[in-house]
Amino acid sequence: MQQQTARERIAGLVLARPGRLLGMEPFMADVVQGIEEVFAGRGCSLLIEFAADITAELEIWRRWVPNRHVDGIVMVDLRATDPRLDELQRLGVPAVLLGGPELKVPITNVLVDNAEGARAAVRALADLGHRDIARVSGPRDMLHCQARDDAFMATCAERDVRGRVIEGDYSEDSGRDAMHQLLTGSRVPTGVVYDNDLMAIGGLAAAKELGVAVPERLSVIAWDDTAVARLATPPLSVVTVDVHGLGTIVGEAILNVMQGAAPTTYQLPKPTIRLDRSTARSVQADRR
Repeated sequence: MQQQTARERIAGLVLARPGRLLGMEPFMADVVQGIEEVFAGRGCSLLIEFAADITAELEIWRRWVPNRHVDGIVMVDLRATDPRLDELQRLGVPAVLLGGPELKVPITNVLVDNAEGARAAVRALADLGHRDIARVSGPRDMLHCQARDDAFMATCAERDVRGRVIEGDYSEDSGRDAMHQLLTGSRVPTGVVYDNDLMAIGGLAAAKELGVAVPERLSVIAWDDTAVARLATPPLSVVTVDVHGLGTIVGEAILNVMQGAAPTTYQLPKPTIRLDRSTARSVQADRR
């Protein structure tokens, strides 16, 4: 009799995104590529579904787990009040949380120092003479966005920079809308930091429409060093995290917990700034 082979393990990932953010943004595409690189040849695959919100994400989990569609779950974008942590406990499924912060609940966690990335962006612009800068965040109920917001404003205060935060939703349209708001208001910044590359692309388009030259009159920094950021016009300065490497860490982490490993915490190296042609010294600083 032919020996039966073990069933392939499946890890599930649900991306809860607004309707106008179609498909998978470049950051998550790079993370997924890293996960699948780890899974290749190791009897594991990744199942991805999209949902409109967390409620729909929970419904997917409740379909997946009892029917044994998945052996583990990768959770992203932790919220301030997040029912998913309790649901993971109730379902009793192995899980990995991407992005932190470090939690007291028993779940494996892959931490990214979001606060340091925000501090680095402010320092980079301040060193270029910018004294009025804005940040366009993702949804502010996400804890990693809150960490970035707090660090951004605190570092602005430390460096004697006027700072403000506008909320976006990670879509290109929201980045465009935010830039229109910033450049047509009574107080126009000389630097803008975006929470992801897609919003920054929208911001560059809005600046072009309004006749504001980047970087001559406006410096722009995006979060995440993806191909989209490098191929932008002009190429974007970025808060750089090894996104593909982050995906490989997540892949190893979910494999380990599906094999019975105890919850642990993985720490990614601190983000840094890579300056490119979307940033320059502030013209206002040169006039002083």
